[in-house]
Amino acid sequence: MQDSNPRKQSYEQNRAGGQRRDNFNQKQRGKSIQELLENNFKEEWIKNGTDSEMIKYAEDAGKFMADNKLTNSKIRSIYGEIKRIQMAEFEKERASFLLLRPKVAYALGRDDSNRGLQLFKSVFDKASIVVKDQKTFDNFCNLFEAILAYHKAHGGKD
Repeated sequence: MQDSNPRKQSYEQNRAGGQRRDNFNQKQRGKSIQELLENNFKEEWIKNGTDSEMIKYAEDAGKFMADNKLTNSKIRSIYGEIKRIQMAEFEKERASFLLLRPKVAYALGRDDSNRGLQLFKSVFDKASIVVKDQKTFDNFCNLFEAILAYHKAHGGKD
């Protein structure tokens, strides 16, 4: 039975609408954080190495990924391949490294609504195109190790 009090009906409608607005605003805030992280990536971290700004970026990115349901299992094969390449010489494994970009794209294609994975792919793509030699590959590895460490520290699940 519906309440006949128009004032109460109006309150309930506004309350429901307000909740929808709050959910929308939360999604918009989350999206803007994602865009901010994507736009604040600096190629210098790959070219020149780690600095305190990169560490802060890695923490923010790792937290965003954990908060947005990126699981360790979604990125385990990619990270495992990065570590395998790191154990070998980059020059010998250049082709394997280049093939990681399609693997990341495939992972996102399987779960394209996962915003944590969207950010991972965006950062991966921006960082991987800067890698040219062993030094830049080592810097690339440092960035992703830091991001994944903070991902885990902020509750990233398996």
